[in-house]
Amino acid sequence: MLQRTALTSIFILLVIVFSGCGSEIEPGTSKENMSGVIKAQVSEARIEKQPLLYEAMGTVHAVKESTLSSKLMAAVKAINVKEGDFVKKDDILVLLDNSQVGAQLQQAEEAAAEAVRAHAAAIAGAGSARAAARLADATYRRYLSLFKEESASRQEFEEAETRNSQAEAALLQAEAMVQAASHRVKQAEAALSSAKSFNKDSTIYAPYNGFITAKMMEPGDLASPGMPVIGIEGTEGSYIELVIPETLVKNTGIGEKAGITIPALNDLSFEGKITTIAPAADPKTRSFMIKVSFPVNKNIHSGMYARVQIPSGEISVLSVPSSALIHQGQLTGIFVVDGEKKARFRLVRTGKSFDKSIEILSGLKPGDRYLLNPPPNTSDGMSVEASS
Repeated sequence: MLQRTALTSIFILLVIVFSGCGSEIEPGTSKENMSGVIKAQVSEARIEKQPLLYEAMGTVHAVKESTLSSKLMAAVKAINVKEGDFVKKDDILVLLDNSQVGAQLQQAEEAAAEAVRAHAAAIAGAGSARAAARLADATYRRYLSLFKEESASRQEFEEAETRNSQAEAALLQAEAMVQAASHRVKQAEAALSSAKSFNKDSTIYAPYNGFITAKMMEPGDLASPGMPVIGIEGTEGSYIELVIPETLVKNTGIGEKAGITIPALNDLSFEGKITTIAPAADPKTRSFMIKVSFPVNKNIHSGMYARVQIPSGEISVLSVPSSALIHQGQLTGIFVVDGEKKARFRLVRTGKSFDKSIEILSGLKPGDRYLLNPPPNTSDGMSVEASS
């Protein structure tokens, strides 16, 4: 009885093993899900023109950036800002010691006042000389008439004539003194204006709204003309300066859009616009400098490294939307729709990436129909019901 039971158990086990081997899937094939039906958009693969992009490297700059320096030699009295501060136009940034400038200004004011007084005195003197000249001329004419009538002696006439000549000479001299005094007034006013300018230069103002980027001095340091004191950047936006080969200039124009990526900000991507193309190439590198501007972004700072994609023409490629591709590990595929309206998974090899599509190098040919956005449950062999 025990032996019969053991034989029966072995027979059942063999039946199970051979049954399992009969339903085994052959390598390289997949078991079709013939009963499944999916509803998805279907598109047809075709050759399309895509923009050809040239990627260049560049550096971010502020549209407005300045290094403010002193116009005179003086000690730094106070610096009212620090790096990162936001300032408005005409805010006082730096105060220089103006004691020497103040003394020069006072001297210029006194000299100007003295020149004005001297000019007034010269005008008064010219007035007196003019009155004396009129009197001498009238006397001379009277004695001339009397001399002709022989009512006055020659000596009296000659004395009157001499006094008239002396009065005319005195008037000319007085008028010359007025002109000289007027010239000295202009010189004094110019000196005063210069002194006032120097006094104003003892204060450094913000030239526009912006952020302080650098502070090169501290209170007590000696500033001299042209020596940098403060760095400032405006808030009007930024641009990226880069170079492109001369062969691409003919396909690049001002106003065209360009893609920008900032690697330091987790590959932050956005769009900019070409605003400047240098009119001449660098003879050493045969390249052109261009500028790509973009709006203000508080996270992007001057000096940052950027990648810029410049349009350089068009290329005809077989491409599909990124949404149609299925990624399985390092493999990439697409669901094509065969003649029986069934989804078939096919491996493809991809090429260049464009705005919303990817180039297909192999695995798909023009005219093939594929699922535009396959549902997550799509599997090989499922029937496809096309939707609009």
